[in-house]
This record gives sequence, C-alpha cells and structure tokens, in this order.
Amino acid sequence: MDKLAFSFVIPVYKSVATLGPLYQAIDDMMRASSQSFEVIFVEDNGSEESWRKLLELKKQFPANITLIKLTKNFGQNGATLCGIDTAVGNMLVTLDDDLQVHPFEIKKLIAYQQQHQCDVVYGVSKEQTGSVFRNTGSRLIKKIFNKSEGGSNIGSSIRLMNRNIADHLRNHSQDHLFINQVVSWYTFNTGFVEIERSPRPEGKSGYNIFQLFAMAFRLIFLYTSLPLKLMIAICSISSSGSLALAGYYIYRHFVFGQGLGFLVLIVIAISLILASISIMGIYLNRIYSARVRKPHYAIKLKL
Repeated sequence: MDKLAFSFVIPVYKSVATLGPLYQAIDDMMRASSQSFEVIFVEDNGSEESWRKLLELKKQFPANITLIKLTKNFGQNGATLCGIDTAVGNMLVTLDDDLQVHPFEIKKLIAYQQQHQCDVVYGVSKEQTGSVFRNTGSRLIKKIFNKSEGGSNIGSSIRLMNRNIADHLRNHSQDHLFINQVVSWYTFNTGFVEIERSPRPEGKSGYNIFQLFAMAFRLIFLYTSLPLKLMIAICSISSSGSLALAGYYIYRHFVFGQGLGFLVLIVIAISLILASISIMGIYLNRIYSARVRKPHYAIKLKL
C-alpha cells in the first residue's frame, strides 16, 4: 500500500454504538480536506458485539478500514502500538473509541503541528470529567514526571505524531510499554492543544480505581528512578539520626548507668532494610522482564 496522508489508530474495548459515528466523522473530516486516510480499529478482546459492529463497518467501507482482533486483552497501550505498527500514513492520529473527543477536534492538532512542526501534538482537556480522586491522582502523576524526568509529560491518548516518532515506537523493546513516556525519551518537541471533551455517550470507563492505581504504580516504578532516590534519601537521613541516637544512648549508659535501649534502633534498621530490599526486588523484576521481552500484543485476526 502506498503511503497515505493520515492513519487513525483506534483501540476498541467493549464499545459498540460509538463506532459507526466515530468512523463517519473521520471520513467527513478527511474528505472535506481532500486528504487520503485509513482507519485502523484494534479490537482488544473486549466483546463480540464490538467485533460484529466492526465487521459491519468493514463491509461498508472496505477501502479505508483495517480491522485487527487481538488474542487477549493487552490494554490500551498494547492495542495502540499494534495499530501504530500497522499504520502506513505519514501522520498518525490515535483516538479513543468512546467518542468523548469528537474527531473534528483533531483539526486543532493538525493545524498546530503544521504551524509549529512538532514531532508529537497532544490533545488535552482543560475540563476534568472524572471523579475528584481520579483527577487529583492524574495531576499528581503529571507533576511527578515533570519534576523527576527532566520535563517528561504524561500527555494523553489523543495524539498526533509524525512518521519518525512512529518508527521509533515500532523498534522499541521496553517492557510494560507506556507510549507517552517512551515518546518523551525520543523527543521533547511536543505540543499541547486544548480540546473539548464530552460526557461518555456509552458505557463507562474501562479503568476502575484499582486499575488506575496499579497503572500509576507501574508508571512510577517502570519509568522513573524516584523510588530509589527516595529510599537513598530516607536511608541517609535515618542513618545519621540513628548514629546520633546511638551516641545518646551510649552517653546515658556510661554517665547514668541506664540501659542502652538499642531495641528502637534495631527496629528502625530492620524496617529500612526490608523496605530497601522490596524496592530493589521491584527493579530486579524490571531487569528480568526486559530479558524475557513479553510481547506487547498478539494478533488473532487481521482484515
């Protein structure tokens, strides 16, 4: 297939009613601008209803739609990477399947990229539509990455990227891939455009609060050295305090004949040792996972 102007990559998980309007909006936008395009739907083993709806769309628009069904649920990042690996467009757009962000909003990203020549442009929503706990956690994670990773930004799943960045993602072997963090390893030439986000028209988010917490935990441990730095700082401060406290107890023992009272020091030392071992175990597991190189996705069917 010859290179197209745009490839739209859409991971699908249990959405049905939004898929038709989503494709139609992309089709209208691209035809209005006379741009060649393809839409790659990656069904992330969510439901048979989603797959049947995608097959209907494929029959209606066979020239512009590529369907991929994964063997099991690999998550949004794995499904998105699968679509990126398949895409042939000069510019790649990743979109969610829930239609909270209308495809027409992508025109803002395209205009910004053409003006500033960014490698990647993210669409970000100023208005938070989730719970207070979820929004607070999201802001906290963003601040952690901004401070600890030299300007890395967590971005969003609504993004426009050029072919060069897409090729880097294809060749990346990082386990537990989070696309936005890997993008920041290759370029800081990114832009952020405010887009409108509507309430979800169908279903609810595929991530519950425990899954979001687990994702935040993996992001921090897999893509930052913050836990190690914190443990080094805590152990250094605690060691200094423990030495001072030990000197105090020794002084009381020889001057006043009181007991050494080292039990507190022993408990503190053991706690720090166990915490350090736990964190080191997590990072050793990262090394093991990197050697095993588990696949980010596996394709069951491609049409």
